[in-house]
Amino acid sequence: MKHGLYLLTKSKVEQFEDDWLDGQQIDLVTTTFTAGFHDVVGITWEPGAGASNTRQSLQETFGNTDRNMVIAYEFAGENRGDYGPPARGDFDAKYRSFARDLVSVGMGDAYIAPNHEFSLEWGSKSAYDEPGNYRDGYARVVREMQSVDGADFTFCYAPSQNRIGVADEAWPVQSDYWPSDEPAPIVTPSFYDAGNGVYPDDPSSLTESELEQVRDEAWNQKHKPVLDMWQAFADQRGAKMGFREWGCATEAWTNNGGLDNPEFIHRVLDYAGQHDWVFQTYWNGDSPKHRIYPPEESGLPDVGQAWRDRVLSDLNNTVDSGGSTDSTDTESGTDDTVSAYGGYSRPDEGTLDWHVPLNDNFASIEEDIKDLAERIEQIEST
Repeated sequence: MKHGLYLLTKSKVEQFEDDWLDGQQIDLVTTTFTAGFHDVVGITWEPGAGASNTRQSLQETFGNTDRNMVIAYEFAGENRGDYGPPARGDFDAKYRSFARDLVSVGMGDAYIAPNHEFSLEWGSKSAYDEPGNYRDGYARVVREMQSVDGADFTFCYAPSQNRIGVADEAWPVQSDYWPSDEPAPIVTPSFYDAGNGVYPDDPSSLTESELEQVRDEAWNQKHKPVLDMWQAFADQRGAKMGFREWGCATEAWTNNGGLDNPEFIHRVLDYAGQHDWVFQTYWNGDSPKHRIYPPEESGLPDVGQAWRDRVLSDLNNTVDSGGSTDSTDTESGTDDTVSAYGGYSRPDEGTLDWHVPLNDNFASIEEDIKDLAERIEQIEST
């Protein structure tokens, strides 16, 4: 699973990597978009920097590195929730223009989340009254953006939080405009440790044991059922899941929540690993409500530590299992055939069938042992 969070500048990304990831690159950065734009300047990045500096920073931060960005693209333009024009094709040329601009700065493989949080009655991007237009407009975004030379975008379907709403009717794959060779988008609902009616109005007044009990109840009665609901939604459509906006919050947030709740982080990431999610990007915004980095601006120190520990562990495990390349053998003149050993199949993360690839390895291991024995015998006889 890939990991990331909400950050807005190149310098902040690099500082975060030094401070929290021992200098390793983060996989993803998630951000927002300014309605009315259809180029990379609309991406919320380097606030106040100007168009040319924004482009340069995007190219240096993402285009010239292995990092990637999750972009919440406002595909309906300035009239954010009017999906009639996109559905009719009025914006097709703008979608191609946006795609070409992304390719020009080396971001032709970005993750695109068109008009997130659209599926319920509230919000300026709500498609509650016209899910069919949202469906067709979204499908046109995909068709037009992927038609551009150099485009290899990944699309995210980002409904609102805790109810399905019109997510069924708005599913873009069922549109006549959906490209036949395009995989289903990644289902990425918003998700927070909050719940009116589950958490009390003033959770800070609870004792530690009382708060722990309430957090357990919130997970079992609300959070886990919601995750199961969205996982079933994705499974029924042959889609993967991920999170582009999720996290915890301090008392400053308007919704009742579990406050500095590291167990929520562990439970969500455990669930994600068990279900083979594609990515997660923590919503590190709205200081101090959701922020975990930098720590001095956070009201959630335990949440931040839990998230950091899990992400750093995953990144280190990726490196240990072959994510980085050691050139020692090739530079030392070692016989090339030695490098053919190993490379055995590993179980997928979270799989229940962990024994299958291990069983498959036995024959390969036996062949390698025989070959090594022959090589040793040849060396000893010379």
